[in-house]
Amino acid sequence: MTQSEEKEKKEEFLDGLANGLQVLQIYAGGVPSLTMQDVAERLGVTRAAARRILLTLEKLGYVGQEGRQFSVTPKVLELGYAYFAAMKLPQLARAAMREVADVLGETCSLGVLDREDVVFLAREDAPKPFRLDLSVGSRLPAYPHSLGRVLLSGLEDDALEKYLQTVEPKRLTSTTTVSKAALRKLVRQVRGDGYCISISELVDGFAGVAVPLRGSDGRMVAGLSVSMVLGSRKASELKSACLPVLLKAAERIQSMMPR
Repeated sequence: MTQSEEKEKKEEFLDGLANGLQVLQIYAGGVPSLTMQDVAERLGVTRAAARRILLTLEKLGYVGQEGRQFSVTPKVLELGYAYFAAMKLPQLARAAMREVADVLGETCSLGVLDREDVVFLAREDAPKPFRLDLSVGSRLPAYPHSLGRVLLSGLEDDALEKYLQTVEPKRLTSTTTVSKAALRKLVRQVRGDGYCISISELVDGFAGVAVPLRGSDGRMVAGLSVSMVLGSRKASELKSACLPVLLKAAERIQSMMPR
């Protein structure tokens, strides 16, 4: 390679982009959160440069800030590698989810909350002719979804209020809950019940049952759900048929999670 070619290659190299990707790779190595000082030391850059990197990633939605700590968000699913490398839960959950799908004959999903949406980390489909066409990385609004309401119930009160101030519920079906006061009440009920059943609120004729997945500290880290065509079934029938199977799967997954 000639000197002019080396110079051209160097000029085309974007240090900022490279540093941002390095930060995501640090998260992918299993680091749950980083401060500006952590990034400065790991990348060998100034604290001001570390600040620009983290704030850029935050503005793009790839990290979230809480105090001095910056943590990766599910949006990196769109990059195709970082979030799965940083979070082993989909692999841990797959066998239990497959069993749920086989026992109930319904699609089983694993998801987390990212701002106003549910992001799907894993899905195990049942051989049903009618199901929602979703894949890993798909997003759905949290407020009308059984899994979304379970995840919202894991928020602290101030975080829930911030969500309710930001979200603008839309009437997706004739039974979608769009009142923020009613939504607050439903989420608090889910928090007390420890599960959620949602019927025809996201898509008319579809229902969902969801339960939380908690870490060893008791904090909710994700949610597990089944979705289905409702047919002639009532909420009480969905509860008796699906909830015990989901709770058993959640217990199995939680027992394998790092402590």
